[in-house]
Formats: sequence, C-alpha cells, structure tokens
Amino acid sequence: MAVRNRYCMVCSRAAAVNKLPGKHCCSKNWHGSSSSMEANIIQEGFQNSVAMYGVKYAKVIGDGDSNVYKTILDSRPYDELQVEKLECQNHLFRNFCLKLKDIVRDSKAGPITLRKCLGKNILRLRKSVISATAQLTKNEVNFDSCSILQKHILNAPYHVFGDHQNCVDSVCSIQRKNDTNWIPDLLQSGLLYRIMNVVNNLADNSKSLLFSANNNCVEQFHSIVAKFIGGKRVNFCLRRSYLARCSGAVISHNSGSFMSRVHKSMYNTSPGNFVKSTERRRENDLIRRKRKMSRPRCRKSLFLEKGRNKNYGVRAEKPDLSEDIFSQKKERLLSTLQLSIEERKSIERKTVEQRKSPLWREERRKRLTASDF
Repeated sequence: MAVRNRYCMVCSRAAAVNKLPGKHCCSKNWHGSSSSMEANIIQEGFQNSVAMYGVKYAKVIGDGDSNVYKTILDSRPYDELQVEKLECQNHLFRNFCLKLKDIVRDSKAGPITLRKCLGKNILRLRKSVISATAQLTKNEVNFDSCSILQKHILNAPYHVFGDHQNCVDSVCSIQRKNDTNWIPDLLQSGLLYRIMNVVNNLADNSKSLLFSANNNCVEQFHSIVAKFIGGKRVNFCLRRSYLARCSGAVISHNSGSFMSRVHKSMYNTSPGNFVKSTERRRENDLIRRKRKMSRPRCRKSLFLEKGRNKNYGVRAEKPDLSEDIFSQKKERLLSTLQLSIEERKSIERKTVEQRKSPLWREERRKRLTASDF
C-alpha cells in the first residue's frame, strides 16, 4: 500500500512566515499533479513486486480512464515480460451505454424518432454482446474466439435494429427476424455511423470481455478507505492522519476485523465482548447484504462526467495499438473502401449536398481528398 500527499501542514505554515520548518516527519511526498498519483503508485508496485513478494504481474486490469498502462510500459518493470492490459468489463459496458445515451441526447445526431428507437434498445445492444460473450466463454478462449466475438459485436446493431442477414441462428431467434428493419433509415440519417463508432470501441476490447475481468475488489477497498477518512467532509491530509487511516482500511479489507487485529497487535490480548459482538454483527450484516445483492434486480447506474486531462479521463495517454489489432482495424477500413462502380455512383449521387449530407461527412473521414494538399 502506498499513499501520495502533496501537502504538509508544518512545511506550509513555515513557508507562510518565511521560516525553515522544524524537525518533523514530513507527509509531503509528491510534487506532480493529483491525477498522476494513481499511475505513479501502481508503477512503484510493479517495480517492487519481485523484491517484496517474489512474483511478476503479467496482467493489469484497468478502467480506461488514466494513463496507468502507458506509465507501466514506459518504466518496463520486468526485463523478459511485457505486462498485458485487460479492460474492466463493468467499465466497458458502462462507457458503452453512456456514449449511446449521449447520442440519444444530441439533437443534431438525427431525427427524434430514430434517437428514441436507439434509446429503447440500448439495453438490448448490451444484452446481445453479453449473451455472445457467454456462449464463447464456455470453451477455451483463444484468438479465434476474439475474432468471432468481434464479428458478433459489430453485427449487434444490425441484429437489434432488424437486419438479420449476417446473424447466427444460435443467437438470432425466428421471432426476432420479423422485426421492423430500421437500418436503411439509420443509414440515411447518418446515425448508424455514430453508433458503429461506439460499437467499434467495444469490439476492440473483445479479449477483455472474454476474460470477464473487473476491478470490483479495488472499488470495494476504495469504499473502505472512504469510510475511514469520512469521505471529503474532513481534511485528514494535513499530516500523517491520512496514511494511518489508509493503513487501517488495509487491515479492515484484508482481515475483516479491524478492531480485534489492532487490539491484539498493541496489547497482545483479546478484546472484550463488546468488540467481538460488534464485529460479529457486522459480519452477519455483510452476509445478509451479499445474499440480497445476489438476487436479480433492476439497477440504475450513476453516470458522472469525466474530466479532461492527459493523466486521467477520456483523453488520458494510451500506448500504441499492437500490430495484430492495428492490422485488423486497417483491413476493416480498407474493406469499406473497396466499392463496385454501382456503389460509387450511388454514393456520388447521395453526397451531392456535401456538408449537408451525413453520408458525405462519414465517407470523407475515410479518405484524403484534394483539399487536404
């Protein structure tokens, strides 16, 4: 466990009166930005994993909103092993639904009828991907499984909106094949291109979906830390209190009985009956809460806006794509440019209005036109 702190009360008060601080245990150990603390702490953990625990971490589970993985690759903690990143499944699906909801709320994206149709089918798109992933995870996960799942994900919008030409019979039922086909209207309005941009991002992380990795244990630990520090109501970062409270959260997370462990460590005796009954009651409450959470229920997600900087959020720095993924995306793009003479003439007639045509804007993104030189 590591803590980064940008503030020390003793040093700050001494600097305010232009004096040197007295002898003290300084709590300030970080001079960078707050958003880059996470990457530095995890980088330190990878670099010290062999010395402290004798293990090498081959994989790291990220949530896609910080430059942690890029920092790990740049530091190269292991000489003969490159760390592989898996995206958290929960964050992938949450971001997928979030971006689709942003399209629904954007009045310039397309007609209100089509946007309402998209809003009603967001959960169907998510369930379609989950069901395809569940079928593929029954067998051993390999490269073929990733490519098959990518095809399922890229076909999900067509399946949900009524175009079942490329559907697999095991996924697509006979009743669904009689649905209304919204694909021509979505293509004409340009809304399908924006939907496919979101779907492509999810398809690129098909390997992470097959591994079903998540960082729930990290979120659970953060909730315990928030309980020990009282959220943001009280500032415990003035001296060493924040570090002590985080250490208490580590004991509580690992053992589940914070008071008993600390009491035995300090006094070498067992705590009283009141402490034991309190911990027993909390343990029973936790079991009861887990039993309640295991039941199927509808859950409303809380969506928060993300900040924009290079260390955290949507614009966080990410490493380059691997050669396999890059070649797949390149072939996918080149296949959309290989058109017949009839298709070229059709696109030419549909894009006469140029900037007023959504199809013209989408096709222009794929090409370098004469106006670029």
